[in-house]
Amino acid sequence: MNRLKTNVLSQTTRFFFACCLLLFAGATVSVDAKIVFCVDDDLYVMNDDGTHRRRLTKNTQAKDRHPRWSPDGTQVAFTRFMDKDRIQTSSEVFIINADGTDPQRLTHNNVNDSDPSWSPDAQHLAFTSTRGGKWDVFVIELTSRTVTQLTGIEDEVGSVAPDWSPDGTQIVFERFIRIKNGINPKTIYVMSADGQHPRPVLPDPPVNGPPTFRFFPRWSADGQRILSYEVKWFGEQDKRSFFVQPLSGRRRDIADINDRLGNNWLISGASWMDNDRAILFSIRRSDKPAPNYDIYRYTFGTRGLRRLPSMDSDERNPDWTEGALSVSPYGKLTTLWGEIKQPAHAD
Repeated sequence: MNRLKTNVLSQTTRFFFACCLLLFAGATVSVDAKIVFCVDDDLYVMNDDGTHRRRLTKNTQAKDRHPRWSPDGTQVAFTRFMDKDRIQTSSEVFIINADGTDPQRLTHNNVNDSDPSWSPDAQHLAFTSTRGGKWDVFVIELTSRTVTQLTGIEDEVGSVAPDWSPDGTQIVFERFIRIKNGINPKTIYVMSADGQHPRPVLPDPPVNGPPTFRFFPRWSADGQRILSYEVKWFGEQDKRSFFVQPLSGRRRDIADINDRLGNNWLISGASWMDNDRAILFSIRRSDKPAPNYDIYRYTFGTRGLRRLPSMDSDERNPDWTEGALSVSPYGKLTTLWGEIKQPAHAD
């Protein structure tokens, strides 16, 4: 009798756990959440095609920007503006798990700390800060929280927006060009990871030409090219373009984007994706009524340009990771089927 009871209890237990596993499998969705981005003031993740959006942060007083995946896709570093109304103008560097749990504040200054970029070993973050009185690039060691200044130690030229090379030996960044009068242009420099040997990626724009600004430098996955964005001011008519600059070779402008979208737009972040076969960027087309920032994908092989499905909100600062995440449906936003099934057009 005892053996019979034991067998019945064992079978019942196995059946119970089997049912639990089935329920769990039915209640979760395996989502390739490869894109992290901002919607208004919060961080979200989504699939490569713009589906299965999930909110990571929910701010009432703060504002999150500039998210960057960790190398293994398990965490996100980002900038948090501590007061979205800008009464207090400081911003700090945070990290958060890819499922939205355990946010950690890394910097504690009443200054601007922003634009974090992971080292390939995920032990350090390069970031921009005004803690020295102007914009410069710093590195924080995540375990000890030790901060080291890399730029601006011997000169007064500001530097921002660092991005670590895939092999960990170099950092690319935006560097202001100092001129006597007028607006300081910006160009792209690269330096050793310890801040030594800064040098231009391409020649500085001429000081007697139109003011030129180069933004958002990003290393390709193979470490041989740098993606960037350029604006030249020609009075009422500006010239905007994405370009890829090989470390050795000629610059390549991505003219297809301007051919398809015109030249009347503003940008809010860009990154490589799909192992250098495409780029991801956020723009606001000023020629449209009540425009928002939307996220686009441009594929080099097909020269295809596609706007990802979006909401009626600003969507900024996209960043892509190769790793796939298992995303719970909890908190997932509902999306109208009509928005998903409609083809994403360039307009």
